[in-house]
Amino acid sequence: MFPRIRRSLRLLALALIGTLVGFACGTEAPEEGEGDLPVIKIHALEGGVSAVAIRVIEEQGFDEANGFQGEFFEVGGDASLQFLLQRNSDISFDCDTITAALLREQGNEISTFYPLVTQDASLVVRGDSPYESPEDLVGERVGHDGLESGTLTAAQIIFDAFYDVQIVEDYDMQLTEEPVLIRLVDRGELEGVFVGQPRVLEAELEFGMKRIWGPAGEDWAEQSGGGSTWLVTVCAYEDYLVENPDLARAAMAAWDDALAWIQEDPSRLTEDPFPELFGIDNPEILEAFANLVGTTEYFTNRWTEAEVQAGRDFNQFAADKGLIIEEADPRAVVSLDELVD
Repeated sequence: MFPRIRRSLRLLALALIGTLVGFACGTEAPEEGEGDLPVIKIHALEGGVSAVAIRVIEEQGFDEANGFQGEFFEVGGDASLQFLLQRNSDISFDCDTITAALLREQGNEISTFYPLVTQDASLVVRGDSPYESPEDLVGERVGHDGLESGTLTAAQIIFDAFYDVQIVEDYDMQLTEEPVLIRLVDRGELEGVFVGQPRVLEAELEFGMKRIWGPAGEDWAEQSGGGSTWLVTVCAYEDYLVENPDLARAAMAAWDDALAWIQEDPSRLTEDPFPELFGIDNPEILEAFANLVGTTEYFTNRWTEAEVQAGRDFNQFAADKGLIIEEADPRAVVSLDELVD
């Protein structure tokens, strides 16, 4: 069998994303693995929920079942964008609609073409703290795991629009590795922290914390009058999608199969290797997360015309307000059929 490859990579981040354009020097013909299956190189965020997706695809053989040989990479957060931009992967399972629009502004023709995880960004504080709303934390030390993350991009847009809070200016933002954020709040070194699931459940169940904002997707839908937004989407260079639509559809189908496998029995997420991916070994938290996955649309593959338009609308909303992006190129969020037909 062609060897499966799972790599944990910590690459040095380049000073400016714009300097990476020179690396993006065109597509090459897809490689072939043993059995003449074409190879798709797919990467996800190391230790994140997107890594769950590629682990399921890899370990359940949903790549070969859909006619391709997957070459899977788990990449550190400081290098994930660069990994795609340098074409070390064909498809990223670590993207979001705003990031795709921002990259296109910078000359990188990246398109989001499928969803993975609904937007669950939340702001949590100690359970005995006086804070009850995002405005209450103005001037306080607030932790995050990267301003470029889908969690923070959504929070910046929603807070500025609906809470009159400019996160970078109004909070004393502290960049910290995601696994230790909650513990810093518990020790009083931070007053609040932006996290997603299953960290929110960890904060609530293990540390007795409370959520004062989120999940972001629900807040956005309520405040804006409807529409979806996502924490994680699937993206690739537009030229890769145009030149390899069958491979892109195969990758989408592999995620469809993985999602069906998860939904068939969400308790599978409490078993190896997933607790290690999450960095959580508390059975109560793992069971609560499995229940959340089974009873809500957390992981998703719903990508209708309305969903595509919702992604474009979210980007346009951000651009109109000058938040993170200045332009909302509609090709940052696409239906594959629309793109190639």
